[in-house]
Amino acid sequence: MKRIAIALAAAACALAWAADDRIPIETFFKPSQYGAMQISPDGKHIAALAPVNGRQNLVLLDLEAKKAEPLTRLADKDIVFVTWLNERRLMVRTGSIATRAADARGGGLYAVDLDGGDERLLAEGGDEMGSQAGAVGAFHQYQYVRTLPGGDDIVLEEVIYSVHKARPAALYRVNTRTNRRTPISGQKPDSGDSESWIVDDKGVARAFVATSEGRVRIWYRAGADVEWTQLDEFSPVKEGQWFPLAVAEDDKTLYVSSWQGRDKAAIVRYDPATKRFGEVVAAHPQVDLSTLVRRPSQIAGVYYDADRAGVAWFDEKLAAVQSAIDKALPGNVNLLSWSDDKTRFVITSRSDVLPGSFYYFDRGTGKLQWLGDQRPWIDPKKMSPMTPVRYKARDGLEIPAYLTIPKGSSGKNLPLVAVIHGGPWVSGDEWRFDPEVQFLASRGYAVLQPNYRGTTRYGWKHFAASFRQWGGTMQDDITDGVRWLAAQGIVDASRVCIYGGSYGGYATMMGLAKDPDLYKCGIDYVGVTDLDLFLNATWSDFAYSPFLQNESKSMFGDPQADKALLDAHSPVLLAASIKAPVFMAYGASDVRVVPEHGLRMKAALEKVGRPPQWMIVEGEGHGFRDINNQVMFYGAMEKFLDRYIGH
Repeated sequence: MKRIAIALAAAACALAWAADDRIPIETFFKPSQYGAMQISPDGKHIAALAPVNGRQNLVLLDLEAKKAEPLTRLADKDIVFVTWLNERRLMVRTGSIATRAADARGGGLYAVDLDGGDERLLAEGGDEMGSQAGAVGAFHQYQYVRTLPGGDDIVLEEVIYSVHKARPAALYRVNTRTNRRTPISGQKPDSGDSESWIVDDKGVARAFVATSEGRVRIWYRAGADVEWTQLDEFSPVKEGQWFPLAVAEDDKTLYVSSWQGRDKAAIVRYDPATKRFGEVVAAHPQVDLSTLVRRPSQIAGVYYDADRAGVAWFDEKLAAVQSAIDKALPGNVNLLSWSDDKTRFVITSRSDVLPGSFYYFDRGTGKLQWLGDQRPWIDPKKMSPMTPVRYKARDGLEIPAYLTIPKGSSGKNLPLVAVIHGGPWVSGDEWRFDPEVQFLASRGYAVLQPNYRGTTRYGWKHFAASFRQWGGTMQDDITDGVRWLAAQGIVDASRVCIYGGSYGGYATMMGLAKDPDLYKCGIDYVGVTDLDLFLNATWSDFAYSPFLQNESKSMFGDPQADKALLDAHSPVLLAASIKAPVFMAYGASDVRVVPEHGLRMKAALEKVGRPPQWMIVEGEGHGFRDINNQVMFYGAMEKFLDRYIGH
């Protein structure tokens, strides 16, 4: 393949190998050289996120001149998101990057021209507002909804924050050059706690989903001058839900994601006039479908994340390009960014062992050209493959999971680290390069990542089976996966450790208490340990959330009616049952899982004569973001694992 040379003065160099041939910890966790690439609508430029001045900034790649120039030079914050508004103008979000994209902290929203001119602050974020967020009284923030094709305008939602509550206000069409804001939500009904919006390509607000007091209401209107009509109302914890995704090409029907009459959500056409579901546009046997792929205004396909992620294309030209790219880059997940005329593309190619490589493809010439690697210091040949697996839990429910076997190992009788994702009601782990997993595998450990019941993308049954099951069947799903691997001879049952962050930290402590003879050690990273504190800590950012006030009683448990159940599944009350060594790590500034969880668990373990290994880091929150603190944490983890389940 012909290469386009792109050199940046701040490009990071590959790290040297350690003397004992162990890949240095920093190699896995340091920020990417290129965070993202996206081609312009006219196909002449590529917007890239890359390091400049020690932070991730916006860099512009000129395809004709074959050179890269920084467009921003921020030194005190990162650019964490970029999108093209049109061929002349871009929009970015500032914030703080992290090892995992999901942990990135968002800040202000800005627009800027190709030449760096006409910069405009569109919406303040936490890094711009400073102490205002903690002030007494109300303040306003604006959340990004969508861009609008062909111009400089975007759509923002205004949210009013008070000391303990966020309330949606109005929807605005915003010109990114003048900052002129035009309200477009009309005389909408007062919705309560939260809203999500569908705005058509003309900038008309057409539908929104409102959630309040434990009810979901879907509203619609046929045009800007038409009154809002309620289409449906239901409980968010009952099956048969559906949500609008986009206005269809006929400007009358909606594309929706629907569980109506099915376990896995499908993309379905819905007629607001008759309130009827029609044609099933796309469905998948393994996972829910809820994300349409579009640019600029065309709905071109649907994204799915099954054993591996991908896109099912409605557009024949894009489907043909996808097929050609998949043949050229086999075995990878290859995601497309394309010009409006669908002749020029940027390809993001990634896998379980490849963090990401970027390519430029010209459909006219048929040439595929390498642009750069996300983390060039990672050698895919030295990484360990991740395999999608499925096993049965003890009650018969099938649990999707990922198994990573250390590169070069026999694949038999291995020490295991069960890595438990947080949430718990999130989309879970997926087939991709995972720095934690690769770090553990490089140290000789097999890694199991179970997407236990409650992981959201596997259908309604898998999701709803988790209700009121913290420490119950959700925990059994993890243990059953470990025992399944041991029964196959892949794992040495006498060398198993459990590890996770947030809810995963809860599952770690609960696993040690519930199955004390199975796990030989546990690592709790910013984890929940006290369910009473989880429900009642008024100083957490979760304390006054609508979820805690409404859905949590059905999904998690009622603090009064289910007190006995919650106490029985609260690790801080079960310290006497824990036999294995414990390593606990917390951020002193965590407002999601307040560090009191760790301190109470530490005291409980000390009281029964089993003091844990303890780490609390000043200035860190819900997960460590400073690379030095990450290296410290994973270094301590490495020594802990080596001591208790290592070779």
